[in-house]
Amino acid sequence: MESRTKSRSDAQLQRVLHDATDGFDPGLVAALVAHPEAVRAALAAVADVLSPEARKRERDDEADTETLGVEVERLVAPADVESRLTKRTRPDPMKSLLTSEQLAARVGLKTRQSVHNWLRKNRIVGWRGAKRGYVFPGNQFDERGRPLDGIERILPHFEDGYAAWVWLTTPRPSLDGEEPLALLSRGESARVADAAEGDAQGDFA
Repeated sequence: MESRTKSRSDAQLQRVLHDATDGFDPGLVAALVAHPEAVRAALAAVADVLSPEARKRERDDEADTETLGVEVERLVAPADVESRLTKRTRPDPMKSLLTSEQLAARVGLKTRQSVHNWLRKNRIVGWRGAKRGYVFPGNQFDERGRPLDGIERILPHFEDGYAAWVWLTTPRPSLDGEEPLALLSRGESARVADAAEGDAQGDFA
């Protein structure tokens, strides 16, 4: 009986996770798959907040709290949680993945071959998409359409462009919790390159 109950619970959880990620940008889903420990930690935190014990603790805390003219914050309703998460995870149109033709048009290159020349020289980040052809993140360029300085020093440390992009857009402990791409946009390419080299050598997770 216990085994059947566990199997039923596992199936229900799988459906919840499937429904929760339905409509997510493929890049976001890939990032979740690439970081299972982060997903596990987030799920544990949510489960703790939503558990009956946590709700009871909150009710007890509210009963013991003296009201000083400020309303005590309540748990966010599930529907509101979904709305907030959707707003936070919706990709910025200016940061969407571009085809080689779209990228050439955006940055003023004459042909898509010029884009692939940049790719071969490690000047830009790109990877083969789910469909035919390569895709390129649109926010790896400065306001004048030039590749951010320092990308060519970072790409050699990763096995492919997608792995490099995940690293570039993930806050790193060695960079004081900052996102490497944001530091590149501020001209701190040497600092980011050192962190990329350390990551490749296994200095931090």
